[in-house]
Amino acid sequence: MRHFATESGKSKGQFYTPAEVSRVIAQIVGIRDAATSNTTTVYDLTCGSGSLLLKVGDAASAKVTLYGQEKDSATAGLASMNMILHNNANALIVQGNTLADPKFKDGSALKTFDFVVANPPFSDKRWTTGVNVANDPFERFQQFGTPAE
Repeated sequence: MRHFATESGKSKGQFYTPAEVSRVIAQIVGIRDAATSNTTTVYDLTCGSGSLLLKVGDAASAKVTLYGQEKDSATAGLASMNMILHNNANALIVQGNTLADPKFKDGSALKTFDFVVANPPFSDKRWTTGVNVANDPFERFQQFGTPAE
């Protein structure tokens, strides 16, 4: 997927999670040893092309349900295509900034998942664009208080 993006000139400075790192993350979250089923959920909040999500799903003892959110619309489309190509056509990939506009909700609350993984875009200086900590409707930052300066 990385080579496809680079060759087509669409890399946009994005970095794709190497397969080795994805395997280590799958080990760390413990999905390989967990009792999993098709109702087990795995979420990648910065899914990119979906490679990390697929590796973690592949490490499970049973087929699990995959969810991903990606800020860049072209990359979200690439992730959806990647899911289909890797026999995960039922995976749900949505486009949007996870911090500013989380798409997966249960009513007005954030949806919870059995496993959550991410390789955040630390190189993207605009990753907090649209985030308004003072008026966060989900209070995910406010519960920890104001960071020390």
